[in-house]
Amino acid sequence: MSDEGGVTAAAAAAAAAPLDNDDLFEEILLRFSPLPSSLPRASVVSKRWKGFATAPSFHRRFLAHHRNPPILGVFEKLGGKLVFTSVLDPPDRIPRGRFTLRVGDEFNPWNLLGCRHGHVPILIQRFPLMILFDPISADCRVVAIPPGFNPRPSFAPDFGMDECIVSGAVLCGAGHREGHVHGDCHMSPFKVAVVGTFCGGQHPAIASLYSSETGIWEDRVSTAEPCAGIVSCLASTLVGNVLYWWLDECEDGILEFDLDMQTLAVVERPTFAGIRSSCLRIIRAEGGGVGIAVLSYPSFQMWGRKVSSDGVATWILQKTVNMHEIIGLPSGIETRDEAIVGYSEEADALFISVSSNSEHYSFIVQLESMQSRRLNRTLLANSYHPFANFYTPGTAEE
Repeated sequence: MSDEGGVTAAAAAAAAAPLDNDDLFEEILLRFSPLPSSLPRASVVSKRWKGFATAPSFHRRFLAHHRNPPILGVFEKLGGKLVFTSVLDPPDRIPRGRFTLRVGDEFNPWNLLGCRHGHVPILIQRFPLMILFDPISADCRVVAIPPGFNPRPSFAPDFGMDECIVSGAVLCGAGHREGHVHGDCHMSPFKVAVVGTFCGGQHPAIASLYSSETGIWEDRVSTAEPCAGIVSCLASTLVGNVLYWWLDECEDGILEFDLDMQTLAVVERPTFAGIRSSCLRIIRAEGGGVGIAVLSYPSFQMWGRKVSSDGVATWILQKTVNMHEIIGLPSGIETRDEAIVGYSEEADALFISVSSNSEHYSFIVQLESMQSRRLNRTLLANSYHPFANFYTPGTAEE
């Protein structure tokens, strides 16, 4: 009996030994989910767990291990507020008021330009300037837009031939430096891009790039030819170090701003007859490069642009799937008013809304795996901006 007891005690000690090894224990914690409640819940297990989970050095390793932050929710402009809606389930759901920002009446009118690398850019059209809002820290930075851009809302009915419709984007200035994790840096340094198009199609589009490291705007660049479209209110899409915007009132063009080469061009795209603009979105194509998602429920297509060694560009249909099977709607349902209501670069995922006569369905679809998740919120408009970042304040409750 004593031998058996000795063996049992030795085995138990051996089994417990790995958890007494700090390095191994940290490796285990690194593999916890990056969702908001994960580390806070682990930290209440014991003082030892809390010491690991709250250490700044571990936090940096944790973010570097996961690299891509989770989608926390979506932002939208609602009245005079920048409103946040969580798309996570409890205990990860974040209360709406946690990230919601009220924009003062003195800043009206304003546009929401999308979310990227942990920041939300807001274009103040009156002054003009851009506010960069960091929802995690609640900090705001202000960047004045350079002369030559006269922002006006793209829906204004009385704009003149020479008035400029402006959009823009923010991105982390660290780019793709080795070991860098977007969002963790809180945009130090950062870059701001601004583009402008003119109504009537008689003028080239223009663009400029600002760097927080230099504190100056680069020389303005323009397209070689007049731009027939006006820049859309949809958020830009970043592919590599190139920004793309959809062009309204243009059947076959998207606007391309190459941040490395400092060039601006209108890139020809396929035409999609009979497809509403709300069912089209610029995405990152399979294998890299710019792509376009096309939703005509139940059919879903992904197109990618390929450039040959001779510089000849062609668009290739890369994927066609039956979206009805992907999102798993009840069989026999008659759908209407389908739309792509958002795109997350970090997760490479589309937000899709499908309506029937009696219900509305909203889903996130990850484009590489084509796996979907039904959302706990209904998204109907084509104006949602997915926000992805690491956030671990504690267990969030409604």
